[in-house]
Amino acid sequence: MPQNVLIPTKSTPRRRSGGGVARRPTRTGASILTFNISVAAEPRAERILRWLRGRSDEVIVLSEISAGAGTELIRTGLADDGYATFGSVEGRERGVMIATRFPVARPLVLGAVTVPARAHGIVLDTSPRVAVLGVYVPSRDRSPEKVARKELFMTSLLDALDALPKKTRESLLLLGDYNAVARDHVPALPGFFPYEYDFHERLRDLALAPAHELRPYGPRQPHSWIGRTGLGYLYDYAHLGSNVGGRLESCRYLHGPRDRRLSDHAALAVRIGLDRDG
Repeated sequence: MPQNVLIPTKSTPRRRSGGGVARRPTRTGASILTFNISVAAEPRAERILRWLRGRSDEVIVLSEISAGAGTELIRTGLADDGYATFGSVEGRERGVMIATRFPVARPLVLGAVTVPARAHGIVLDTSPRVAVLGVYVPSRDRSPEKVARKELFMTSLLDALDALPKKTRESLLLLGDYNAVARDHVPALPGFFPYEYDFHERLRDLALAPAHELRPYGPRQPHSWIGRTGLGYLYDYAHLGSNVGGRLESCRYLHGPRDRRLSDHAALAVRIGLDRDG
């Protein structure tokens, strides 16, 4: 499945008013959405595409995409609507797709991760520039093979993030399905391995903050996936570097698509203030 070739786009220089003084930029909010589509086949993919078209997101990060016809239907529909799309998978693997209406400056050069299709990034040609990295951490059962596969991916991803230039990490927006909760999750969920809890703590050590803590919208921790017993899990996240976190305007978990059975996950929408010439 081909993916778009990135062509750097030159930024338009800010025009100056009389006397050579630049006009002050104005800040406008940009909506960025992440949503696990749960390997959607064509009928459900059509419904997901209709839901996405009813929104006005500038950037969309879809996790758990596949090489099937449903993912391609969504990709083609978004392209018809003016999005450039990036990220693809082959065979039976799962991964992430990024769709953006913003011009793209360049790919996000990321160190090697064990499953490349599950971590894909671009740098938006915005002011300031924002590096968007979509991830889909492997799920697991209790089999040694799947436990090891997940741990190796999480470790390699953290190492790749640590190796990014500090300036890039400060401008990073990391989004997707982590398939792991934090150690202080409410309710407490003791059934995860130490490396899964550690993943969240390592992100904090890298100065990446979770959006739902930067802009809380209620007294309770949100959840994005509900188990068969009704227990809530927070699997889907947006983590922001300091330069992006200071521009975060809102963070909302959207359970409408989950209630409508578009997926078994809620979507997460964050709004980031970006500068434009006034």
